Amino acid sequence: MSQSLLKIRRMEDIMKDYRKDFMDFGEKIWLNAASEGPLPRVSDEALNEAVIWKSLPYQLTDQRFVSARTKLKHSIAKLITVSEKDVILGNSASYGLHILANGISWQKGDEILVMENDFPANILPWLALQHKGVNVKQILPKNKVLTADELLEHITPKTRLFCISHVHTFTGIILDIERFAQICKDKAVMLVLNLSQSIGAMPVDISQLYVDAVVTAGYKWLLGPYGTGFAWINPSLRERLEWNHSYWSTMLSEEELQSEGPLKLKKITSARKFDQFGTANFFNFVPFQTSIDYLLGISLENVAKHNSKLVDQFVGGLDRDRYNLISPEARNSRSSLIVISHKERDRNREIFKQLLKQGIYLALWKGYIRIAPHLYNTSDQIKRVLEVLNKASF
Repeated sequence: MSQSLLKIRRMEDIMKDYRKDFMDFGEKIWLNAASEGPLPRVSDEALNEAVIWKSLPYQLTDQRFVSARTKLKHSIAKLITVSEKDVILGNSASYGLHILANGISWQKGDEILVMENDFPANILPWLALQHKGVNVKQILPKNKVLTADELLEHITPKTRLFCISHVHTFTGIILDIERFAQICKDKAVMLVLNLSQSIGAMPVDISQLYVDAVVTAGYKWLLGPYGTGFAWINPSLRERLEWNHSYWSTMLSEEELQSEGPLKLKKITSARKFDQFGTANFFNFVPFQTSIDYLLGISLENVAKHNSKLVDQFVGGLDRDRYNLISPEARNSRSSLIVISHKERDRNREIFKQLLKQGIYLALWKGYIRIAPHLYNTSDQIKRVLEVLNKASF
């Protein structure tokens, strides 16, 4: 195939209108994937099938019961390039963070570093350790987000763990994870990474990063149902965690389940030990796995290109005489999240309300307006939002 034809084919894929893959929103414009992503049609169909399994229980075979967990782990493993045996199924990003907060053997005087004004899920689980004498330091960035040099300045011999988001919820900035990772490796500090605002919107390859654990929600950019998420914890760390949750479905083999003799508690250090109980939760896991496979079928590279095109259009068309761009201009640090503010910040709430009245759904965080376009959004929708923002007399 010629290079020119290949380029055309790639552009066709990038420019593809994915709206048919989702329910018809009518005149509504959903630009809030950073809070909640809609189910693709294929995931809705998968959910309906799972409902039938429960409605007609004789259709819920042992294979279907077990595969709700195994197929999901397989898809997640492909998504972040890890072994499926190391994937932990949860219901949120917070679930994985609490495994670590409650499972690591902390000592009085240990230090945990987080970024001030990061999303609360990255901070609260560690603050709950303060009664054990653990010191949680919330580092105030000099600018909008923490830099690698600032992290290095705050690490001490007592520092054991650093927790940060890949993409900052309140500015859309992609943080310098590679440098963070190198610093943590050099200083023997555990690095915990929250992928909730990146995974599903861009490629993330955990095998290429020095990171001890990742956590994420599954209902944002990954387009899964609410109450989904997963974690990955480096096996060398996972095997040292204390965990007193002994679920029968995790601990017992089929032979042990059928036995009438006394039960014995086995020592299990695999990732399955940490799965949220009820891993046959096919109402959530079946559509979640389908959504991940849908994104993988498109490829995260193409998803990122689609979203980047919409972000470029919005940033390029925003009236800078009226609005400040809180998100970065540079593409290398800019995500699929766009955060803006009217020059008179106090007017943002009224602007947000007016947009809602016109069927444009964004988010308002800490006094700023956040726009989060994803696959189902189009250039025409971005154009309409810009027209409202730039021409209306807010």
